[in-house]
Amino acid sequence: MMIGKYLSGAILTGCLGIGLIPFAYADGSVSFTADITPMMKARPFFERFITQSFTVADTGWGTRIDSPTMPHMGGARMGPYRFNAIWHSQKGDIPVTLIIDTNIKFFDANHREITGSDLRKATSIKETLDSIEIEPPRDN
Repeated sequence: MMIGKYLSGAILTGCLGIGLIPFAYADGSVSFTADITPMMKARPFFERFITQSFTVADTGWGTRIDSPTMPHMGGARMGPYRFNAIWHSQKGDIPVTLIIDTNIKFFDANHREITGSDLRKATSIKETLDSIEIEPPRDN
C-alpha cells in the first residue's frame, strides 16, 4: 500500500473528526539533488529514465510530517514528492509535474521498524523509490 493513499485516508479521517489522532498535512520543500538522487541510485533503470527524459527543478515539495501523529519527526519530509520538470518528449519539450512515489518504512528510537498504524513513536523513516507519475504543471 502506498503511503500517499494511507495519508489521504488519515487526512480525510482527521477532517471528519473521526480519527483518534489528529493529523497535520502541509507541503515541505525538498531538493531533487540532495533528497531524491540518492534514492534513485538503488533503482538504476529509473535513474537513467528520469535523467534522460526530464530536466527537473531542484526544489520540489514533499509531505511535511509535523503533528501529534508523529511528534518525534520534527518536520521531516516524505513522499510523494512533486517537482516541476521539462519532459523531453519526441514532440518537443513539455512542462510537467514529475511525481516521485516512495515506499516508506517507519522506525522507532531503537531502529526497529514500526508496523501497524500507530506511528507516535516514529523517530526516522527509510524511503525507497517506488514509481513515478506525470501530471500537468503545478501552479505555484
